[in-house]
Amino acid sequence: MLLTAYYIFAAVIILVQLPILLEAYRHWIYTRRKYRPKPARYQPLAALICPCKGLDTTFDRNIRSLFAQDYPRYEIFFVVESREDPAYGRLQEILRDQVAGPVRAHIQIAGIAETCAQKVHNQRVVCQTLPPEFEALAFVDSDGCLKPQFLSALIHPLRRRDVGASTGYRWYVPVDRSLSSIFLGAINASVASLLGPHNWNCTWGGAMAVRRTVFDRADIMGYWKNACSDDLPLTRAVKDAGLFVAFAPGCFVPSYDAMGWGELYRFARRQFLITRICMPPLWWLALLSWGHFVLAFWTGVAVTGGLALAHSPQTGYAAILPAFLLAAHMVKATSRQVLIRSILTADRGKLLPSAILDIVFGPVAASVALVFLIASATSRRMVWRGIRYYLHDVNHTEITRLRAPKEAQEKF
Repeated sequence: MLLTAYYIFAAVIILVQLPILLEAYRHWIYTRRKYRPKPARYQPLAALICPCKGLDTTFDRNIRSLFAQDYPRYEIFFVVESREDPAYGRLQEILRDQVAGPVRAHIQIAGIAETCAQKVHNQRVVCQTLPPEFEALAFVDSDGCLKPQFLSALIHPLRRRDVGASTGYRWYVPVDRSLSSIFLGAINASVASLLGPHNWNCTWGGAMAVRRTVFDRADIMGYWKNACSDDLPLTRAVKDAGLFVAFAPGCFVPSYDAMGWGELYRFARRQFLITRICMPPLWWLALLSWGHFVLAFWTGVAVTGGLALAHSPQTGYAAILPAFLLAAHMVKATSRQVLIRSILTADRGKLLPSAILDIVFGPVAASVALVFLIASATSRRMVWRGIRYYLHDVNHTEITRLRAPKEAQEKF
């Protein structure tokens, strides 16, 4: 009786995996076709907005990449909380080196946030003071290194009137060989592959753009007023306005970083917590996706192992479920890893350890990700770059400044 129930369970899981495989194939085709954008005619004057707090692992390299964009008309707006931020002094030095360059850059002081996350507050200050001639707003993070075609690829989808915002996504490139950094790359890869030619894309704050008219019409400033994050509220604002988010494959951003296990846990839990508060359906989708895969795979392994120990003739049939799940995952993981190696060609060697983990040990990476996801449901508190937040709901964020030196310097 129990074995019959297992076979029914296995059949249902395999049927569920088929549309997931189809969606992975669509992502692969779309990304492969679109990641090298054609020369764009739509090139409005753009404001490239980069909030900074502290010094990331490759801060200088990342910031300098903003000045090397193959885009004819843009200015860069850096924004920090205060002059005491280490990023402020370093930005001044970088801007002095770039003073003779063709790209104008500015640094703004935003002050301390009171009702929203510091990053969101910084962005709101820039947008409030931005001259009206800027027709497009592009937002990036200081921990990403942009390729020269990034801004052109990000702005290009905005030419369509049904597109409210465009987005790219990060791809973590471990700068060390620690297992935690490798896990970070593998887990992030599975999330990145969810973007594609469909209507349920969400923007990512390190690579998102919006037309100025849409920014005003959708009242994104209002959605940001009490927000704990910039990207998911922007997504909600755009979709509430009847528009959709376009994925720009040419805007995969390599993020060079290293994380210990504690940093990885805090980072992943924070990302999932923000999703749970700002976009609950997306959080539940992640729980169902990773949850059913992890449960089904390890259940299949346990049942198969038990039957093998009992020398049961049913062992081979029981093994079909975990074997199918592993094979399906390997197909999806291989396609995205081969694809990203053709995009981030300079980082192929550094990407290899995460690729191996993603392809060969996918169920283990998914299990770790599921632990982080479940941990995000245990509390509404998080620490983000020296500030503690309590997320009451999507429109109410409580802020507490940390004074303990170790916590105050926490990068993630």
